[in-house]
Amino acid sequence: MSPELGTVLQISAFGTLFLFAALAGLIGLMYLLTGSWLFHRAAAPAHDPDPAQEAELVDTRAEEQEELDRQHRAVALAVAVACAHSERPAVFVAEAPSDWRRMHRARRLGQQRARAKASM
Repeated sequence: MSPELGTVLQISAFGTLFLFAALAGLIGLMYLLTGSWLFHRAAAPAHDPDPAQEAELVDTRAEEQEELDRQHRAVALAVAVACAHSERPAVFVAEAPSDWRRMHRARRLGQQRARAKASM
């Protein structure tokens, strides 16, 4: 084996080793970031919450939901007003077919009738 070939094989071996190490590291990081054990610890409360705090939290969530519903209604109203004020009609009006299209449609329909008569 020539020294040049030995050098090329060493370089390719190191490159392959680094490539697979990087892939293994990437897969490991993905497992760490998406692991359910990571999120269960953060979501678990450290102590039992007070009933007053829990009621306040429920009230806050209800208020947030009401605000979100109000925002959705406001957006729907804005879209309805914009559609009403736009100059384009809400219903798409199809254009009349051109002469070229009518000619080809008539040819196509004429061929189907000719085939039906021939098979009788």
